Amino acid sequence: MTAHTKASSTDRKEIPFGRFKKDGMGTVTATEKSDLSLRVCSYEDRPEAMDGLILMGESLCRADPEVSLHLTVPDAPASVLAWAKRWNQITLSTTPPDGVTGWDVKPWLLLQELDAGSPAAIWLDTDMIIMRPISLLFEEFPRDLLIVAQEWAGNAAIPMTHYWNLRPGREIPSINSCVLRVTQAHRPLLKRYLQMTQQDRYRKAQTLPIHSRPIYLLGDQPLLIALLESEEFCQIPFEYLRLGRHIAQCAGSSVYRPHHRLLDLFRGLPPLIHGLGRKPWESTPSQGRIQKFMLDLATDVSPYVLAARGVAKDLDMTPRWLDARTSLGGVLRGLTWCHPGMAGLPLAILHAFHLKIGRIIAFSKRKADEKS
Repeated sequence: MTAHTKASSTDRKEIPFGRFKKDGMGTVTATEKSDLSLRVCSYEDRPEAMDGLILMGESLCRADPEVSLHLTVPDAPASVLAWAKRWNQITLSTTPPDGVTGWDVKPWLLLQELDAGSPAAIWLDTDMIIMRPISLLFEEFPRDLLIVAQEWAGNAAIPMTHYWNLRPGREIPSINSCVLRVTQAHRPLLKRYLQMTQQDRYRKAQTLPIHSRPIYLLGDQPLLIALLESEEFCQIPFEYLRLGRHIAQCAGSSVYRPHHRLLDLFRGLPPLIHGLGRKPWESTPSQGRIQKFMLDLATDVSPYVLAARGVAKDLDMTPRWLDARTSLGGVLRGLTWCHPGMAGLPLAILHAFHLKIGRIIAFSKRKADEKS
């Protein structure tokens, strides 16, 4: 994210659009914002990511009439302004938050929603497509719980407290804060979270390329892990949105696993599809011909890209990053009718097989080392 210029709260522009909303069938029905019970907030300031923002918001509003969406988009372009007028559920803020930059906007915005009186608030990353009502999803959990998502790379505990001179209270499995549900009870946690993002070493690290940052300064997520592991906040209970069942974490072909894809043919796609890692609208880095082909192929059959494509089609949006980049990707799309889970199933199976072989080789090597 880019840095913000400071704006006073009195300059903050709140733009509620429209008096009607469209339901999932395109019917226009009258709705008052006060009737919308679940508050969702998100933020975007990258010009190249505006199409993704629109597709996230559009998919959320279509899927769930029981939410209100507060978007903060500094200097929002005309395309975002025009789209937001379609939905009564959307409130659009067009000036930067007060004195915060980069990823520290997440705890800041959540605190703003709680300050405004919302009993709970949900953060969603903008690189998501919502397939089913999230109001029903969160009803599966107790209302007072902090909710995060499972991390795509596994749930191994990552001790973080010692990096921040915090007294450890527990170890927790790794989390992904692409989704974060908080309540009024979590205000102290959010305030400390926001304070940590203001520390000089964190701010300086965020100016470096991501591959040059230490793990505890990669972004705001390690800060939240450190706090939840600390003695100060170790009593806070939390729960995960589960991989496959609740959320598809889509990083190439490696995370949305074959058995989840097959199960989803019968139980339906997960409510949330998250486009992790390199974004499809970003330019392809310099690399060899084979590497480029495999990256383009994985993008062609990405569940996130295919889910976004379905939303864009109904909006008459034609961003080029939704187009197939390889002939094989186009074939796999055609054979599966662009199903977000099925188009990439062959690649997911190959990747799972590769991981299995790697584990077998590593296990055999350990056994050989023990004997020697």
